[in-house]
Amino acid sequence: MKKLLIGAALSLVLAAGLSMREARAAGWHYYDPECPIAVGEKSMKFVAMQPKKSVDRECVALPDTGPSVIVLDAADNELRDMNWDIRVLRAKDETGAADPEADSINRLPLQKFRNGMVNFDQDFKQAGNYVLYVKLSSDDGAKSFEGRHPFSVGLITEEEKYLYMAFGVFAVVAGGGAFVLWRQGKLGFKIPNFSKPS
Repeated sequence: MKKLLIGAALSLVLAAGLSMREARAAGWHYYDPECPIAVGEKSMKFVAMQPKKSVDRECVALPDTGPSVIVLDAADNELRDMNWDIRVLRAKDETGAADPEADSINRLPLQKFRNGMVNFDQDFKQAGNYVLYVKLSSDDGAKSFEGRHPFSVGLITEEEKYLYMAFGVFAVVAGGGAFVLWRQGKLGFKIPNFSKPS
């Protein structure tokens, strides 16, 4: 019975691995992780990459400044039939506070994307906080949807900050423990005393 359960578990793991591989081969890895943006009552998918530096796809934190690619995808047919106003804004802080007119560092020409997807190059010269701003409006202007997606470029993320702090604590504890063991003569070697004349 135990062997049967182990065999079944291994089969499930293998099948999951194969289905993930097939999904990646079909292109589903493009939005891995998925980064939804609320655009009014609707949503789009966002992803940012730096293909010259890594294959990672990011939602909220690009690790470095420099050439980057931003991708937006809308599955909703109503959004696909609207005019897309896409801008990259320099944010005042990590909350994404920015004025679409005054803080714009890049603006794509107003146009429709019938296939629901747009990708464009963005060269970030400075580290800091940014916002992807999107406004989609109907031809007659009667209906519109607006969304913002704050992200950072070249800044230390909260996760990295905690990782560095944990490493610092570990280094202090390990160093202190090694020093105590050395002082007790339990490390198996002695540091020569260079202050004594030879």
